[in-house]
Amino acid sequence: MNKLLIIGGATGTGKSDIAVASAKLLDGEIISTDSMQIYRGLDIGTAKIKREEMQGIPHYMIDIVDPEDSFTAAEFKIKATEIIHDIIRRGKTPILCGGTGLYINAILYDLSFSGDYDPVLREKLLTERTEKGKEYMHEKLAALDPAAAMRLHVNDEKRVIRAIEKALTGGKAEADLTQAKYPYLLYVTDIPRETMYARIEERVDRMMIAGLKEEVMGLISRGIGFDKQCMQAIAYKEWAYALSKEMTEDEVVALIKKNTRNYAKRQVTWFKQYKDAYKIETLDRSVEDIAAEIAAKYGE
Repeated sequence: MNKLLIIGGATGTGKSDIAVASAKLLDGEIISTDSMQIYRGLDIGTAKIKREEMQGIPHYMIDIVDPEDSFTAAEFKIKATEIIHDIIRRGKTPILCGGTGLYINAILYDLSFSGDYDPVLREKLLTERTEKGKEYMHEKLAALDPAAAMRLHVNDEKRVIRAIEKALTGGKAEADLTQAKYPYLLYVTDIPRETMYARIEERVDRMMIAGLKEEVMGLISRGIGFDKQCMQAIAYKEWAYALSKEMTEDEVVALIKKNTRNYAKRQVTWFKQYKDAYKIETLDRSVEDIAAEIAAKYGE
């Protein structure tokens, strides 16, 4: 079967353009591995690729879920796997593109998303999460099981808590991510940290000009509250502080920038787990040049 081509990396590092250019050279079709671009109506804040930017290349797993609904990594795995098999059946190249590492791992490995649990311990950990936050829980996991913390994204709260439970009760460790279900070629986009932060600042400013606040308020007017899964996304959840008068609009924008920078740092850390990844420097290189390099390697 064809190899999967995976283009991952931190936000704002040029993944989407590289994926499109690579798809043109490899007769490919693209599966988004972005956990928030799945939602309809969340366009500006997720920097969702526009129709014209797709340049005629089919894109999947975008705009497939209503914002009222939740969507799990297990559901993503089922749907994306079906699409990959269809792309391969038609003789095309399947290209995964996005920065949600959990979604990439869900496709590549036999991860389990369910299991038995101790309800008393679970309740204790859920209370701890409510009081201290998801970042604290991820750090707690890192102290108990560093390997699991490296594999699990801070936003994947259910599995972080499950991994803590396993570590505290002597349960089976998280899945060993050494045997992928598919052959694959992985490229991780990379730019200097200072440049990445500057791009994030500019990107958020462009979102505001494009109507980010209006997009969020439009969702709220439809009854999509901050308790919904989609509204936990960066660039959306922060507006709760503006509505409660705890922050000014300028302070909310500054918080979005800060949270996006922190998220980008976690993405950089996440992708370090893939020892067979090819780092691709995107600064001062044309998308066409990068795509040509990827296509040549893919064809070896």
